[in-house]
Amino acid sequence: MKEKSSHIIVINSLRGIAAMAVVLYHFICKTVDYVQNETVLSIFHYGHKGVQLFFIISGIVIPLSLINSGYTLKKFGTFIKKRFIRIEPPYLVAVAIGIFYLIIRNYIPGTVENDLTPSFIEIILHLGYLIPFFDNVDWVNPVFWTLAVEFQYYLVLALLFPLAISSKIGLRITFYLLIAGATFLPIGMSFFPYWGAYFMVGIIYVLYLKSYVSASEFWIVSVILGIIIGYHQDFVDLVIAITAISTIHFLPNIKSKITLFLGKISYSLYLLHSIIGAAFVNYLSHIYTSPIQQVVVILGGITVSVISAYVMYRLIEKPTHNFARKIK
Repeated sequence: MKEKSSHIIVINSLRGIAAMAVVLYHFICKTVDYVQNETVLSIFHYGHKGVQLFFIISGIVIPLSLINSGYTLKKFGTFIKKRFIRIEPPYLVAVAIGIFYLIIRNYIPGTVENDLTPSFIEIILHLGYLIPFFDNVDWVNPVFWTLAVEFQYYLVLALLFPLAISSKIGLRITFYLLIAGATFLPIGMSFFPYWGAYFMVGIIYVLYLKSYVSASEFWIVSVILGIIIGYHQDFVDLVIAITAISTIHFLPNIKSKITLFLGKISYSLYLLHSIIGAAFVNYLSHIYTSPIQQVVVILGGITVSVISAYVMYRLIEKPTHNFARKIK
């Protein structure tokens, strides 16, 4: 199964933008008592919405992959195996680095005295993205919650996608209700149902793009999804969804070398920045505190994060992607 999402060139750039938005949010807004300018904090506060952009992209890329591969339920095992091979090795490396950091931070002067070393049970639960399903356990790296949502999405979509591409309107409506309707379940944001309508924005666009639904069906479903997102998430999330789909549809070939590069390493960057880059920024934030020094420290954190992400992309992520592509 060869993914052809790369044909929509701008998607890679959007990945890079999403990753960098999250990086800036964590370095500027989540470094405790560092940047205190309210205007700067209010601007970069929205950087955490890069996660929503990732969800929209997954809502497009995965259905495109399924359609291009002629997916049926018989291919469920192969699809999950390929996804697992693509995402798991870099994730496990990031988990190992996170464990190492949480242990070694106990010996770093100036860090909080609380021992955050994960328990054996917590480490095991990371292997299946199971942390959200248990109480009193924590992620090694808080950003990993989004990976759990994504993996739940892979499982649900792979099981239900035959309904989405059915020629029978009743089966498609059932699919819409199951995915978007799950948004109203009394469940937290660490689970896929909370974001069901958001992923559905990308899915319905792909169904329209590939002529599985008519323009009228696309617009009716999209308007309903917009209402759900505006009500269940917020107006900013709705704007992100509309902007992302509009950019992908009207500017599919727009690109720049910087955003393409960041898009290429975006997964590794997302995994590592809040461990390696954040550790760099947190440590230096106690030493360099003037506004100019803050800028230099944050730029340094970005540089360290990008370099480490590129190394992991070349050594781990790219080889596993190539291996996954060979699976028939």
